[in-house]
Amino acid sequence: LGLHSWEEMENESHKTKVLTSAKGEIEFRNVRFGYEDTDVTVIHDFSAIAKPGQKIAIVGPTGAGKTTMVNLLMRFHEIKSGSILIDGIPISELTRENVHELFCMVLQDTWLFEGTIRENIVYCKEGVSDEGVKNACKAVGIHHFVKTLPHGYDTVLNDESSLSAGQKQQLTIARAMIQNAPMLILDEATSSVDTRTEILIQQAMDKLMENRTSFVIAHRLSTIKNADIILVMKDGDIIESGSHVALLEKGGFYAELYNSQFETA
Repeated sequence: LGLHSWEEMENESHKTKVLTSAKGEIEFRNVRFGYEDTDVTVIHDFSAIAKPGQKIAIVGPTGAGKTTMVNLLMRFHEIKSGSILIDGIPISELTRENVHELFCMVLQDTWLFEGTIRENIVYCKEGVSDEGVKNACKAVGIHHFVKTLPHGYDTVLNDESSLSAGQKQQLTIARAMIQNAPMLILDEATSSVDTRTEILIQQAMDKLMENRTSFVIAHRLSTIKNADIILVMKDGDIIESGSHVALLEKGGFYAELYNSQFETA
């Protein structure tokens, strides 16, 4: 289960390379990308290296294509030329499933499957104790809510489940904590939740980013300022990259964006 159906992807049974864990170095090497149904190239020649544990913030105005980078990392889209490497191995040599196992994912488009709350949190991870599930849910502030349900963690989630967007997001973060993969893809946008829950969600996100190579579609000033590398997107392309200080000094598009969005912050 994922964001896209794997059935329509090509058969990858011939791929034998497997990365069971990763230090978390990610390199984009001369990446060019354009959507298949158009001749337009949106990413022209992008190179960057994220060292293990570094935080990469992706910023840009609405509609700038910030999720494109995530889709390329996950191999939901294939690049036209160049390569994306994890620990020196091109991701095109790994199966999509293998690539997905290496990342915790918290996206705005939260997905839950028909099954109990516990099953949704544990997902594919083996040997997870009830205590572990509870601790993850306490960390994101949803344990109390689950306890109020008639069947607690055995409550089945389906189309009739009346979970709010915020609660779904909390469950997704709890799942990421349990998965404990070496790298993280995170969309920081928090759904409409009350202030207390938002603080808990943000603390949980910060915890997830600790010691993990993290690609963050960034919405918080603190994340952007603390990022090792900021990728500035516009019209689908990465037009600037660097640290917060370096980009401000440059006085380009990022500085303009930052001053218009955050001058009151």
